[in-house]
Amino acid sequence: MKICFYLWIALELIFWTSCSQQQRTFEYVFKQDGWNFSCPYLTSDARGHLLLTWAGADTSGKQSQVWMARFNIHSFRLQDKFPVAHTAGVYPHGENLPKLTCTEDGFWVLAFGTVAHRSSNPYAGEIQYVYSTDAGRHWSAAQPLVTDSSSHDQRYFALGVAEGENQPASKSISIIWMDDRLKARPEGSTLFFARISPSGNVSDSKPIAYQLCPCCRTAMLIDTHQVIHIAYRQILSDSIRDIMYMASYDQGKTFTQPQRVSVDNWVIRACPHSGPDMAVNAQGLQVVWYTLSHGQGIFYTHTVASPADEKHVAFAARQQVSGFNMSAKHAQIAALPDGRLVIAWDEFPLNSTTAHQRIGMQLRTADGKWIKTWYIADPGCDLQFPVLFPLGGDRVAIAYTCQQGRRSMVVCRSLFVGK
Repeated sequence: MKICFYLWIALELIFWTSCSQQQRTFEYVFKQDGWNFSCPYLTSDARGHLLLTWAGADTSGKQSQVWMARFNIHSFRLQDKFPVAHTAGVYPHGENLPKLTCTEDGFWVLAFGTVAHRSSNPYAGEIQYVYSTDAGRHWSAAQPLVTDSSSHDQRYFALGVAEGENQPASKSISIIWMDDRLKARPEGSTLFFARISPSGNVSDSKPIAYQLCPCCRTAMLIDTHQVIHIAYRQILSDSIRDIMYMASYDQGKTFTQPQRVSVDNWVIRACPHSGPDMAVNAQGLQVVWYTLSHGQGIFYTHTVASPADEKHVAFAARQQVSGFNMSAKHAQIAALPDGRLVIAWDEFPLNSTTAHQRIGMQLRTADGKWIKTWYIADPGCDLQFPVLFPLGGDRVAIAYTCQQGRRSMVVCRSLFVGK
């Protein structure tokens, strides 16, 4: 049976105080009758495109797949949109969203979560991926990331690719994920690392950390010096769930010992469902995360002058981002070309029992000093799971899920953040 998909696109132009092209805010709303769209993710390719992916599931619960939209990264004009081949069965989940990463020579990997096929646990997941060697024109069949039959649950993955002039010749894409193999205790997951080559093969798969909080997303980025940075939430001393950091200085051959980005000592016997995020600028590594220890909501820190031993990184004292709001979660951070930092998160407004979730936004200097905070809100919609991508100059792209009762859509905007 042939199934035809029709995508309704609403384009809304909103202007700030100036009507110059630089200061316009463009908004695209992706929705479709009979379908729910959620789990947006933003990245770019080497051809001047901003790429938005999201998960779509029909309201009957029988069909789902990943969608993609392509924009001109300079003008933010939508160029095309389409369902990605061979992604049927994607399981929409805001912390386990589909993610796309692209190399400069047109090798793309799109990874996504599905229901587990080798587990009786209804909450278990499986990671699959499709790849393209021609910048998204054609896609491979879906393949499981893990073929080891002893693995019954894989989730909360992150992709990374080397950038800049020092790219390794292999042009492979790195991936980390949580796995139920090698568990020392009933609770907690193992963090695995591997590479996906342009031939589509998975290699160098190995465990690199243990006892991860099993329902918080992981984060990974590879900087221009080819250092692999990884952050995640770990279960420490049975009930502490703090954010950990580790790195590789030899392209994934070895990794440093995990260390805490902040000694929060958050004691909780439950999963917060909110992982960390990272960005890098000339000042160093920037980290945001959620905790309810000695404060509530979103916090920020950055690396300070490196000690003599590069295997250990020093982090500054944490700073509160979201105000004393325990509902503030799902923090994201992006570095603008001049190094300034944009942070986003979702939250319910304080002291309100009727308001919908909104997106918090904050601008900081390159060295982490607060500049301003503002909000994106919709009086009839819960705004959830924001993602960010710097566009150039004073602009950043943000995408998020807009939840209206049982219906959801994806919103993508370019924002002028000012000075």
